[in-house]
Amino acid sequence: MEDILLVHRKSNRNFSESLQDAAIWTTCLRKIMFCREDELNNYLDCLESDDQILRGEKALSHLLEILCGLHSPIVGETEVFGQFRAFVDSRKQLNDTLFSDSQKWLNFITAEVKKTRSEHLVGIGSQSYGSLLRRHTKDLESVTICGSGQLAQEILPWLAHKKSVQIICREPAKMQAFAEKYDNLTISTYNEAYVHGEAMVIAAPVGDARILELMSKQDTRPLAIFDLRGEENQLPTLVEQQFPRVKVMALQQFFSEIEETKKDTQTKLQAIRAHLLEKALAFTQRTELRPLGWDDICA
Repeated sequence: MEDILLVHRKSNRNFSESLQDAAIWTTCLRKIMFCREDELNNYLDCLESDDQILRGEKALSHLLEILCGLHSPIVGETEVFGQFRAFVDSRKQLNDTLFSDSQKWLNFITAEVKKTRSEHLVGIGSQSYGSLLRRHTKDLESVTICGSGQLAQEILPWLAHKKSVQIICREPAKMQAFAEKYDNLTISTYNEAYVHGEAMVIAAPVGDARILELMSKQDTRPLAIFDLRGEENQLPTLVEQQFPRVKVMALQQFFSEIEETKKDTQTKLQAIRAHLLEKALAFTQRTELRPLGWDDICA
């Protein structure tokens, strides 16, 4: 069996200060201590009753699930794997042999995460406003986003591949960093703006009257409006009356799509978890051919 053991703490509580030199990987959702079996007795007094001690295929499959983003708020996200790789690099710099390049468990984890992501997690589901907007605007070349706050900033990277992206906002300075990053981005204030995008995303508390005013400034109007305002409004009715060819998707429709996607995703996730456990079990029970010609069970 691989000489690797995980102590999983699913909370923000730190491990004891006496473990400050231990190999502890920290994310915003959990803390995981990596050690060998013969080291565990040294740490038992520092553990809490809720801490999970995982060995063998259970340790490897659980780590695979986390690194594939199956336990993340946005299923399938890649940031957690990047955080783990940075953690591994830091342990290598400390000459921690548990994370050396020759460690087969580590090479297995890295390769299996990449393979699982490419084969099973691409398009796993739209679970954020940005991913939904990218899907709904996939056939459109241009988009206009109203707003410069956190929501607008989170959405923009999902739509930045468009031929043209326009930001309309009250405070253009907030988006200046994005303008320097994306050559296809233009920023305007509400007073001077004409809507350029085939799609219009409302990501700020803009009133219905202002939205209709923006739409009335030119003959070429957006083909679709995606309204992410939480406040109750009459925009769908008003747009239908004045611009009957323009489609409006309200926030509640986004919520409904996300919930439906979650239901479908859960079935897929169960299959992926079973697949990862099978891979971890096969790895821990594998047979290796040794150079001298004899077989050794590495289980």
